[in-house]
Amino acid sequence: MRRRTGEAEEEQEQEGEELAPVSGDLGALLMGVQDSAGNAALAGLVAQVEAGEVPPEALLEGGAKPDQDAERERKGITERATHLALSQRLAKAKAHARAGRIEGELGAFERRLRDAREYGWVGMDQAGLSAEMAELEDKLARAEAEEQALSALTSVDLRRRPLSERIRKAILERTAVAKPGMALYAPDDLEALATIGEELTELHKALAENTAMVVTSRQTLGTLSAVTTEFARIAAANLLAELEKRAVKLTEVELRLGEITERHARANAEDREKLTQLMDGLEPRLRRDPRLAMAAGASAKEIDHLIKQAWLDQHEKTQRLEKDELWQLVAGFSPNQGRVAYFDLPERMGEFRIHLSLDYGVMQPVDVDSSESDVRDAIMGARAGVVFRSHATAEVLGRADHRNPHYYYGTGRCTPKREFWSTPQGKSIKANWRALEGELIDAFDTKVDEFVKTVADVLEERRELKAIVLRVGESLQWAEGE
Repeated sequence: MRRRTGEAEEEQEQEGEELAPVSGDLGALLMGVQDSAGNAALAGLVAQVEAGEVPPEALLEGGAKPDQDAERERKGITERATHLALSQRLAKAKAHARAGRIEGELGAFERRLRDAREYGWVGMDQAGLSAEMAELEDKLARAEAEEQALSALTSVDLRRRPLSERIRKAILERTAVAKPGMALYAPDDLEALATIGEELTELHKALAENTAMVVTSRQTLGTLSAVTTEFARIAAANLLAELEKRAVKLTEVELRLGEITERHARANAEDREKLTQLMDGLEPRLRRDPRLAMAAGASAKEIDHLIKQAWLDQHEKTQRLEKDELWQLVAGFSPNQGRVAYFDLPERMGEFRIHLSLDYGVMQPVDVDSSESDVRDAIMGARAGVVFRSHATAEVLGRADHRNPHYYYGTGRCTPKREFWSTPQGKSIKANWRALEGELIDAFDTKVDEFVKTVADVLEERRELKAIVLRVGESLQWAEGE
């Protein structure tokens, strides 16, 4: 059966389209590339290669099989790159300033890295070694942070030491300036020194607590812990700030202490000359304390107070008659020469002589403001027992006979002993005893009035003496300044 030529060509084209391979090797495709179907297949393979879905070598005959040499080469390149990177990081870590803190760990890691290189990374995890290296680097960073915290704590110590020395010097200076006598001549400064002492004690206690806190913070370091390192760093900052506040307070205390010290500094030559002139007129024994203070390097204020006190003592001594001086006035001799004085009175008790006995032991000192009655009591011993007081004796039975009638000061009457009344002399005067008793008492009172007048004249002279120094409250002031 014959067919038309045109129809045969169309059928051949349809058969070619149906038989065109959609996959296969590159050679087969290229043989049919002239066909439209081959063109489409080739474009699909190129798209797969570009998308990375198929490796280029798979397009060649036999290329679909894996190339083991190339795989090994790629793996070797990767291992060498990993080893180089880790080696570089390890070298940098070993050169770190704190590498000594983890020297053992770095050495162990270096040995494992060397073994991985020599044995082809058999049993080694590259990601694990990288993580371990990262941990070592983190430890170095924490060690650096610890060192910075430790340096901050050391800065606190360096700041605190000069403050401690200044406080010690201030305490010594305050102790040297403060004296018990300041309560008399500089009470305000003494009170200020007491306040300064309390403030210095508080500062000293604060610095001791600061020292303890630094020690505690330093003990928390050494574990490469980020938490303890941060605690130490913050503590160092707070402690340093606290020290700065204490330093400001200490400066204020030192200024106030310096002002007081300057006021109580050792007297200079000009001050000494003025103070020496102020001592002119003082009794030698009263000059002793001011001169000793001047020789010891006391302050001008202290020496001035001692001179004022000496003048006040000297004036107060003139405003009071002590027993020795009182005895000297009425007895006429020193108590060292005798402590009993006898005075023969010009009056008589009848025909009998009278003498007065004065006893030093019962006397009392008198002040310039004492009344005549007070002076009389002080001279005659009114505070003593009756038989110990000064008295007058009528020499009826002789001068030394204890049976004689005695009139004791302040009793108001004379009561002779029973033995006296039994004597002939006693019997002879008994009838006229009241009159004779009055004569004895009058003679005694006359002599006592003489004593009182002598003392009163001296007291009057003493009252006219003007005080050079006056006591005003708790302080002493020169009278010229009043």
